Amino acid sequence: MSALNVAAPPRGTGQWMRSETARTVLAFAVLLILWEVVGRLHLIGHGALPAPTAIVASFIANAGLYPQHILATLSAAGAGFVIGNAVAVVLAAAFVLVPWLEKLASLVLVALFCLPIVVVAPILGLALPGDGPKIALAALSVFFPTMIAVLVGFRQAPTDAIRVVTASGGGPLRVFRLVRLPSALPDLLMGLQVAAPAAILGAILGEFLGGTRGLGVYLLGSMGRADPATLWAIGLTAAALAALAYAVFGVIHRLIAPSHTQTITDMAAGLAIPTSDPRTRWGRLLRRHPALPAVAWTLASLAFAYVCWHVFVLLTGLPEMVMNTPERVFASLFTGPTSAEVRAEVARALGESLPPTAIGALAGIAFAFALAVGVSLFSAASRTLMPIAFLSQTLPIVALAPLIALVFGRGPLTIVVVTISVTFFPSFVAILQGIRQSPLGPVMVLRSVAASRSRILFTALLPAALPYLFAAVRLAVPRALTGVVLAEQFVTGTGLGGLLGISRGHLDYRMIWVVAVVVAVISVVLYIAAERAEHAVRRLYA
Repeated sequence: MSALNVAAPPRGTGQWMRSETARTVLAFAVLLILWEVVGRLHLIGHGALPAPTAIVASFIANAGLYPQHILATLSAAGAGFVIGNAVAVVLAAAFVLVPWLEKLASLVLVALFCLPIVVVAPILGLALPGDGPKIALAALSVFFPTMIAVLVGFRQAPTDAIRVVTASGGGPLRVFRLVRLPSALPDLLMGLQVAAPAAILGAILGEFLGGTRGLGVYLLGSMGRADPATLWAIGLTAAALAALAYAVFGVIHRLIAPSHTQTITDMAAGLAIPTSDPRTRWGRLLRRHPALPAVAWTLASLAFAYVCWHVFVLLTGLPEMVMNTPERVFASLFTGPTSAEVRAEVARALGESLPPTAIGALAGIAFAFALAVGVSLFSAASRTLMPIAFLSQTLPIVALAPLIALVFGRGPLTIVVVTISVTFFPSFVAILQGIRQSPLGPVMVLRSVAASRSRILFTALLPAALPYLFAAVRLAVPRALTGVVLAEQFVTGTGLGGLLGISRGHLDYRMIWVVAVVVAVISVVLYIAAERAEHAVRRLYA
């Protein structure tokens, strides 16, 4: 319940719940009727938004095709879900037991987190045979939510219990087994809840790389048929699968850990690059020379990333011209005979991609802020808006981009709209969570003097939610670039996404790797800049 409504007693719990449910059902009914009217009259994009009855009719007409595609998608998603979560839990445990491992791998982890999955997809398509790319993308999609959630759970284990086990002679392994592991179970379940729909969406994206079955294959094959109802039916089927997976693990989470909550800022902090502990001897030394730890760990992380890159290339068994090494990418950009042309082409693509990235990210965060404020002022709206907002995120972005293009055309506006669609939801959740978890003391003082809701919001709640706003920025920045690259690749054919698509079509492996590295570097720089701004705000409002 929002802090704005903390003192609003219901007339009666049963009556209040019935009235809230009735209003929610009525709101959805009105939305469906409006959607039906708009679809029937072709008021948007000349039929780009078909009526719900037309979508249902398309699904029924093609019902025989869905089981094989759903089964193929769920099979790849299930394999990726198991692999990605297993690796996430093992890595999180290793980081807790051996803290310097996290410091060493932090740059690689941030790079993988920020790197748009649509950029990783072509490389995995080259490296892995058969269903390997689908499973790998599903595993990569679930890895970070679970790892961050479990890592935060390990670190939030009760200190009193840790002290008891330590005082009785237990070492780090015993503390981990008896205290940290049971303590992190609710966080693991929450991570699995977020990861379940991500696995399905990752598998669908992998199916865009090729294959004979799967919802992604079916969707790709239907894009050229000028049949929006079928596209919507496939996309909503994928969204329903993702929502069902989320709901199943949500029920498990509530049954096992009904009172457990975790903030979005805790989740975002799971990828913060750690610093030296000032209580240790080395920490005190490095505190007197503040530039040393950052330089030392950055160099160590770069060296670790260099080794991991070479190991990945060796494991694929493919020639260096296909799986480019760091030296080959560096030569392509700076020392090769055509490096000037490569840099010019990349600079041109960057010039086309970065403006919509900035515009889309800012607009997405602004929209999220306005929506969070509106939901806070009118709490009844959240019961209607939250399911719609969640549905927009379970609809595969590879399906959403062509549908948006039908409405807004194949120009820059489509890129911005796609970018907003992929950035606003995590930002909205973070900002709304910050508003709802603000301290109640100032709110109660303002309520005692009959302050209005808007005054409470802007005087007490929004200032306390600033750290959450910056956490939203950190979560939104890499997603913004993902949206831009994807829209460019599948809709407009411009910018970095268009360059990546052309390179795939021409089997230009050198340019594929160059684009991947450039996007990774830009994403990491933007992420770290948002992180530094968030830390500054946290210190200011500590």
